[in-house]
Amino acid sequence: MLEKQLTGNRYVLDINVMAIYLVENHPGNKYISTIIDNAISKNIELIIFDFLPFRVYWILTSKWKVQKQEAKEAIISFLELPNLKLVPLNKQDILEAFKKAEAIKHDVYDITYIVLAKKTNATGIIATDTDFENLCKNENLQYINPVPKNILKKFSQYK
Repeated sequence: MLEKQLTGNRYVLDINVMAIYLVENHPGNKYISTIIDNAISKNIELIIFDFLPFRVYWILTSKWKVQKQEAKEAIISFLELPNLKLVPLNKQDILEAFKKAEAIKHDVYDITYIVLAKKTNATGIIATDTDFENLCKNENLQYINPVPKNILKKFSQYK
């Protein structure tokens, strides 16, 4: 089923997808790992914001209490993926995100992923945040959340 979901050649990853991929005992890891590993095997380009590794490091070490060295090594390993592309935001991207967020009355942080997907001509966004389903539909982007809803409910309990 997951293989059919990845119909494009380029996907933006949200922060939770990257973080969950790096933590084997997270309840969503097997679902995220399956789709990311599938993308890697198909040489599908995975796109993240250039600052995301630092935010993921903070989540891993501060919220999920992963040892700093272990978190650093996991992130470095992730950065070595051959099909990973880091993309910065420029001033125009940020202005566009604020404008679009205000227009549709949605969180600007989520909208930055939409801006990144459009900027990089991505097929869609791989995210665990269900808010992206409507955002992607409205922007003609594919939304992929490989984690079943009953597992998503367990995320808030993970520490």
